[in-house]
Amino acid sequence: EVIFYFEALCVCAAIHWVANTLSPDLRKRVTIFTDNTNTVDIFNSLRATPTYNPILKSAVNVMISHCIDLRVLHIPGSENDVADALSRSQFSKAQKLVPNLIILPFKPPRDVLGASEC
Repeated sequence: EVIFYFEALCVCAAIHWVANTLSPDLRKRVTIFTDNTNTVDIFNSLRATPTYNPILKSAVNVMISHCIDLRVLHIPGSENDVADALSRSQFSKAQKLVPNLIILPFKPPRDVLGASEC
């Protein structure tokens, strides 16, 4: 359950990053890969239990306001070496796999954590 929450939070944060960083042409269609099938399900169905509703609402608000067409697809963790290394705090391994990889601190969307949207 805890892993699912953080996986969903990361997808939400990625959507916020896309909206705030990429040009409108580049953010029209976005695909995010995750090894968590529950995360795939909530973002593709737009249905969640009350615990996950703030994450989903935050993501949907951003997708609507920035015209983002999102697909979340499953990829087994064994096929995503970079994500696996990052999730285990093996940052040097991730950078060996992708030499130009830039790793930044994780900042979850404030509205998901209860901050006002104003």
